Amino acid sequence: MYSVEALSKKIADNLRKELNYDDDKTSVIEYGLYAFFQIGLSIILVAIVGGILNVMLEALIISFVISIFRKYSGGAHASEAFNCAIIGVLVSVIPAIIFTKIDINTNYLILVGGLVYLISIIVTYNLAPVDNPNKPIKSPTKIRRLKKGSIILLTIYMVLSLAMIFIYRESLNMNYLVYSTCIYFGVSWQVLTLTQIGHSLVNVIDSLLIKILSFKGGIKNEKIKQ
Repeated sequence: MYSVEALSKKIADNLRKELNYDDDKTSVIEYGLYAFFQIGLSIILVAIVGGILNVMLEALIISFVISIFRKYSGGAHASEAFNCAIIGVLVSVIPAIIFTKIDINTNYLILVGGLVYLISIIVTYNLAPVDNPNKPIKSPTKIRRLKKGSIILLTIYMVLSLAMIFIYRESLNMNYLVYSTCIYFGVSWQVLTLTQIGHSLVNVIDSLLIKILSFKGGIKNEKIKQ
């Protein structure tokens, strides 16, 4: 069974042989494939787990907000694609469950949204894009483009959140407040991953997942030996 890394490398190597690409172009393709498979795996798992727990739409909103924002801003990385997908499920599904169970006040939501937007703009402007150590961003032009894209995307998210609140006031459908809260949370999590605190948190979760998976793998191998 291929890991995401191995599958991406195999496809990129095959393309290099077929199309006579050089090492730099092959490396770019491999990284792009890895990112595509990683995001796809995360979204599929979020949809499955969210569907089972009856919060699929809410969880997917959080997941898409994070994934799209991450494309421009970068952020902390887990050691493996599967671990990153598991973290994606945790930060998408658990908050979605909480938001569907609590009473949300529109005035507080607008206040929180304003604070989230202000803090996010400041952090994103100063830190984004946070690149992958395996694929550092060196071009000043690309850095400026990604930073600008991050700020624009943040603004779009905030407009969407306010639109959801406005629709709620017209329809009194609480779902729209939940959707707005999901957008706020997705933005907040992604901005957190740009910071050193976010990196440390992701590393802690990543280490725990590695230990859990290693422990289960050890038990499985022991049973096979017996």
